Amino acid sequence: MVAVLVLSAALVLSAAAVALVTLRARRRTSCLRNAFRCKIAVAERPGGAAERWPRQTCYGLWVHDVLVLFSGVARSHVQPYAVHFAEGAVETSPMQVKGLGPWPVMLAMQLDDGRHALLAADRSAGALVAGPFLAALMPTRKPVT
Repeated sequence: MVAVLVLSAALVLSAAAVALVTLRARRRTSCLRNAFRCKIAVAERPGGAAERWPRQTCYGLWVHDVLVLFSGVARSHVQPYAVHFAEGAVETSPMQVKGLGPWPVMLAMQLDDGRHALLAADRSAGALVAGPFLAALMPTRKPVT
């Protein structure tokens, strides 16, 4: 009976420790300076169109011209995307992207390997989505007067 209690206590403490480490890792990633919640759809082959949004949101961070995405339960899966240039401007999207709220902002990009990608982020991300591509913050349409 004592062995069962000791093993149960050890199991509960281990589960609590794992939960604490996971939560701490998630919080550290989301609190990184200039990190923003996003999703990215990448074309399967060069010249193709970006087709599908992933199910889970992740956190993105620009490091020079590389978009680094942190995903997974503990945000331990890191995926870098080397971006060649931004195609157009950061614009508000009329279509909804699940997990990013209404009217997300989007940026079309071409990666260094020739594939096209579409980055969607919550509206609160604002200028962080453009990263090093400051020209993408310029509006593409003339304002109506």
